[in-house]
Amino acid sequence: MEQTKRIEYIDALRGFAMILVIYFHIPSYCLGNAYIGFNDILEWVRMPLFFFISGFVFYKADRIWTSETIKAVLKKKFMVQIIPMAIFMTLFLILFDCWELKSLGSDKKGYWYTFVLFEYFVLYIGAEALFNKQKTHQGEFLVFLSVLFISLVSFYYAKYYTRYEEELGIWKDILGFFSFVKIRHFIFFWFGTFVRKYYGRFVTLTDNAYFLIIVIVLYLMMTLFPMVYHTNGLEYFAYMATGFAITIIVFTFFRKNERLFTKDKWYGKSLQFIGRRTLDIYLIHYFFLPYHALQNFGVWLIQYDNILLEVFVIILLSLFIIGISLMASSIIRLSPFLAHYLFGAKTNKT
Repeated sequence: MEQTKRIEYIDALRGFAMILVIYFHIPSYCLGNAYIGFNDILEWVRMPLFFFISGFVFYKADRIWTSETIKAVLKKKFMVQIIPMAIFMTLFLILFDCWELKSLGSDKKGYWYTFVLFEYFVLYIGAEALFNKQKTHQGEFLVFLSVLFISLVSFYYAKYYTRYEEELGIWKDILGFFSFVKIRHFIFFWFGTFVRKYYGRFVTLTDNAYFLIIVIVLYLMMTLFPMVYHTNGLEYFAYMATGFAITIIVFTFFRKNERLFTKDKWYGKSLQFIGRRTLDIYLIHYFFLPYHALQNFGVWLIQYDNILLEVFVIILLSLFIIGISLMASSIIRLSPFLAHYLFGAKTNKT
């Protein structure tokens, strides 16, 4: 696979993942119930898939982690991930008059994703530079163990930290600022880099019908019998297995049907455009969500109890919000200066 050429089905997949994110935010912020419209199931798809894609597109086979490379990559990622997030979050807090200490906590008023993704870059590069300079199987295994350990600790911290708030003291605020509870998704970022590295073998494996059947059955078992998530000792395994399984399923669907997501098809072109503007949409859409304005309608939806209607309404609102966000993005991008500093767009000098 060429490292510099855009892969159309990957852009389409990113667009699909972005729609899933907005699809979750509509019930959460607007309709007053986060888990209508199959959102309780889509919850297991959204973040694993998004971070998997981030890891997949980040990996470069020919990259050597020298001090100069590390500085250059982290500088670039800081400009793309942190600066725009800080600007938009500050504007959001000013416009919605919600300055408070907890705004800097783990959720960061919704702006945690790019912040945490930058942390993933730092952690992954650090692990690679520390354990895998020589690019050996042993070094790769040590990188995996370090990622697994960090993700596992974050997972159980997210599960139990409220029980020990007093004992944690100021550490709760420090870990909250660094969104430590969100680092549990780190394992899926690593999985993306792993699949990109062994892409040929992964394709061969997922082209095997029996393997895919096993993965699909595993995912269905995890979703149909969620009690495994609450069984001591199995929670993290269930979380990781479910994320890996659904990521493999969705990724393989887009890969095997990449002809359906080319630019010569309107929906393929649309998904690709959304996929190339995921950062823009993510940063902008919070300003256009009709917070609390639709809660009465949300109550009616729940009382009406029609899952298909819920899905239709949420998809319609999601696409509307995405459309407005893309319009705002296009206007902002008319200025190369704003496009560079707000969305990390390349300039003639970069």
